[in-house]
Amino acid sequence: MHFFKTLVAFFLYIFIAVPSFSATLGAVEGEETHRFDVFLLGIKAGELRYHKSVKGTAYSAQTVLETTGLVALLAPYMFQAEVTGQRLKNRYLPQSYVETSNTGKRITNKTMRYKNQRPTLLAAGERKKYWLKPADQKGTLDPLSALLALLDDAVSSQLCNADLPVFDGERRVSLSLSGPTKLPEDGLTCQGIYTRLGGFSKQELADGITFPFYINYHPIDAGYRVTKFSFSTLRGTATFERR
Repeated sequence: MHFFKTLVAFFLYIFIAVPSFSATLGAVEGEETHRFDVFLLGIKAGELRYHKSVKGTAYSAQTVLETTGLVALLAPYMFQAEVTGQRLKNRYLPQSYVETSNTGKRITNKTMRYKNQRPTLLAAGERKKYWLKPADQKGTLDPLSALLALLDDAVSSQLCNADLPVFDGERRVSLSLSGPTKLPEDGLTCQGIYTRLGGFSKQELADGITFPFYINYHPIDAGYRVTKFSFSTLRGTATFERR
């Protein structure tokens, strides 16, 4: 259970974070549905699903990340989130964000609202003393808007060029990308470094401050599309592979 919770924490409000811009193709109206299989130490452990809708400058999205198969029997876990906001000039500007996590024994909820790109935490569990204040985190995105920005199709000139902040209502980190490096069959990969900045306990910082991750892309007609991303945790490698 703790390994998958580490994966969820890293991916959903650390790994996927980007600021209020995205290195992606222009916004396209319509509906999109995406699915990724989740592998831990090479074993399928879960599934990520997300749906995005764009109408004019408005966007909305819903996502589910959950354990599946034998892992779900041994360590049931489900994370759900939804967001609404505006997308202007390829910038995701969230207005409302809600998330729920369910371990099978405990359900926790979190709600954030944004005004002038500054988050306000409206509903959450008991806060720890070392967590950061939302009022000090202007310019960061909610995890789901960040997921959309990171996994949107991209053009080659914009790949691997980022130094990004994120705030999940509790912690703040930075993400930096470098590359790209060529892969077989015209693919590209970006190497990233995740750095813990604030809101972490002394023990969490002692466990590690920087962690590497990788994003793989494959060419499509209009640019590049994410096919796989992976990252290292304290308990091994986690990989997401597009279906």
